[in-house]
Amino acid sequence: MRFKHRRATELEEGESYYVSMTDLMVGVLFIFIIMLAYFALHFRDTTEELTSAKDAQTTALMKVATELRSHAADIEVDYKNRIVCLKDTDLLETGGTGERRCFAYSGAPPVDVQSEAAQKSAAAQAVFAAALNGDVSKKMPQASVNLSDGTTSFDADRLFKPGTATLSAEGQAAATELASSLATRLPCMAYGTNAAGCQGEAKMSAVTILAVASINAFTADGRAAQALSLERSVAFHQALVASQPVLGQLRNQPEGGEPLLRVVSVGNSSVNAPSGGSGKTLIIQFQMATPAQ
Repeated sequence: MRFKHRRATELEEGESYYVSMTDLMVGVLFIFIIMLAYFALHFRDTTEELTSAKDAQTTALMKVATELRSHAADIEVDYKNRIVCLKDTDLLETGGTGERRCFAYSGAPPVDVQSEAAQKSAAAQAVFAAALNGDVSKKMPQASVNLSDGTTSFDADRLFKPGTATLSAEGQAAATELASSLATRLPCMAYGTNAAGCQGEAKMSAVTILAVASINAFTADGRAAQALSLERSVAFHQALVASQPVLGQLRNQPEGGEPLLRVVSVGNSSVNAPSGGSGKTLIIQFQMATPAQ
């Protein structure tokens, strides 16, 4: 009997498809890393350009604008209130009717973002404003605080008895609460006392108690209303210092210097103002000292 010998079939194993999938994933990951690096570099460059610009908003808008064209236009500017107006025919390609369009703009000078000292000063004022707003909003809801610089405004007719420079019960409570908050925060931002636990070296040059009223300076009643505004700012200053004597010790210079708390009165004269004045407001303004370069 004849046997047939079968030749063993040699199986040649190829590469597993798992290996191919691994190679594919490595390739995808490599491409992803390249894209990530590109976007990271682009983000860094954009962020640096915006933060280093004196007007970050303009810089950002210039990146969006693609078809800016020079155009002769008549504009009206209110420098006092920072308002600019122009006709819609100068703003729109079609459909303009000649109506006036007005926009507000910031009058604050740009901060030199290259100066580290200026950055720290602006940051310190913002932190102070936020902390002051936290105190005021809880205990003095009748007041308003500007979160950019801490400016605090009161309705003067609520703080004082009608027609006088005598604090009402509400005004006395407001002075006491505000003095407590200022005595906690101002010593670290001024000279004249031994403040402890201070963070940062930013200082203030002045804290101004400003009485503002719209008056008619051409009448005796208007001038009397202006004098009353000054008396009220003095009375509020005295109430603050009486409640927290440390406020009277603060100075704007390490040696001597002027008192940190100041008193100012401003009257906006108008022939249409009522005889006793209007818009009577008591404002506390906080001015940071110019940082050393």
